[in-house]
Amino acid sequence: MGARADELADEFLARFATLDELLRSLTAEQWALPCSGEGWPVGYVAHHIGQGIARPRGWIERVLVGEDPFAFDWEVTHEANRRRSARLGLPSRDDTLRFLKVTAEHFGALVRSLSDEQLDRIGFAHGAARRDVAWIVKLVMRHIDEHRSGILSAVA
Repeated sequence: MGARADELADEFLARFATLDELLRSLTAEQWALPCSGEGWPVGYVAHHIGQGIARPRGWIERVLVGEDPFAFDWEVTHEANRRRSARLGLPSRDDTLRFLKVTAEHFGALVRSLSDEQLDRIGFAHGAARRDVAWIVKLVMRHIDEHRSGILSAVA
């Protein structure tokens, strides 16, 4: 919608493309290797990255329709991760790659559609901290980078 949104969307999609290239290059054996920092296999970390795109998309969407900013809580997040990892185990490579692709495409399109006013809306709250939608987009990119680094370490 604007230059700022285009820049954020392009940066996000470039980060995702780098991750996607890495994940597509992995063998089945590498997909199952443990990531030491996360304690999960590479394939689950990849799926977790997808959740780390989908969940913040919901935070943005809720503020766009006039709801209060998402109230982040580490305990809730850790519990959701624990339950999801127990339920999923090692997700299939093909399903995970499709999930990531669709999730990233939807997130990129949402970001690209935002006006400067929407990017400046407060969409995240954690204690006294309040962060705008643009910050959420950058948080998603940091999440990708951090876990991509863990995957690279696991397959090195």
